[in-house]
Amino acid sequence: MANPGFGSKDVEKLLNAAFETNDLQRICRAVGAAVLRSGSIIEVARAAELDRVTLYRAFRLAKGPALDNMIKVLRVLGFRLVVEVRCEVANSHERDVPIEGRSSARKRAATARRFTAAFKTGEMEALAKVFRETVQAQENVAEFACKTITTRETLYRAFNQYPMPRFRTLLSFLSALDLQFAVRRLARSRRQNEAHVATKTHKSTVHLNVHAQRNF
Repeated sequence: MANPGFGSKDVEKLLNAAFETNDLQRICRAVGAAVLRSGSIIEVARAAELDRVTLYRAFRLAKGPALDNMIKVLRVLGFRLVVEVRCEVANSHERDVPIEGRSSARKRAATARRFTAAFKTGEMEALAKVFRETVQAQENVAEFACKTITTRETLYRAFNQYPMPRFRTLLSFLSALDLQFAVRRLARSRRQNEAHVATKTHKSTVHLNVHAQRNF
């Protein structure tokens, strides 16, 4: 798809401003606006291997789109998802934080890097693994679940089956960790490679579905 706005700085700014709010509706509106700026909803849907109706509805659902659909649409637009420490947390001055707090900050940053590395692979199973391991690393899963919009039992099951939770649940999960989604631009020279990764994402969701009944 010839898209002169592929990975533009203006669209990157628009998307990241929405992701910083952690508000699903604002994020979906921003992605929708980015799709419209691309010039053709039909072409975006085709490149993302979605039908137009699915694309249209996905970003209007109360729980948001499925994660794999979000990844594919963003890649078509020239972006990839990353995970960062929430802006208000990252902007706090380390000198004002006690030593034990600095340790927590380092753990948050390390967790964000692990998520970002998994997103870069485009493998849904790799992403599910990072989510599962992050849940298991919590000292008190029940207490952690209370910070999200789901229950402890649902949290344990959520990343062991396909489809993975909707984007609304993932936003609350990262927020409970003081993390947030953001996007980074893809170089135009990587467009063909990212199309291949998008295909891997589709195939890995099928593979994840086959193994959905494995124990957490």
